[in-house]
Amino acid sequence: MDKISTWIKEHSGAVGKMLSVAILVVGILLIIGAIMDWDWIYKPDNNYHNRWNTGQISRYLGRGTARVFGFAVGLLLVIAGGAWTYMAFFRKS
Repeated sequence: MDKISTWIKEHSGAVGKMLSVAILVVGILLIIGAIMDWDWIYKPDNNYHNRWNTGQISRYLGRGTARVFGFAVGLLLVIAGGAWTYMAFFRKS
C-alpha cells in the first residue's frame, strides 16, 4: 500500500488527469445511455438489495424516471469532469 500511495504522490498530475477523464467519460456514457435507452444501464433489477442504482430506480419509480435521473447525473458529471479535465490539462502551474 505504501508503494501505491508513494506513486500517487509522485504522479499526482497524471492521476488527476486520469480521474478527470474517467468522470467525463462516465457522464457521457450516462447521457448517451439515457437517450438510447440502453438496457444494460436502465433494466429494472429483479432482486431486492440495498444499493440504489438505475436498475433499482427503474424497478420502483419506472424506467422513464431512471432515464431522466441518469441524464441529469450524466450532465452533472460532464460539467464537473469537463471543468476538472480543463484544469488538469491546461492549467499553468
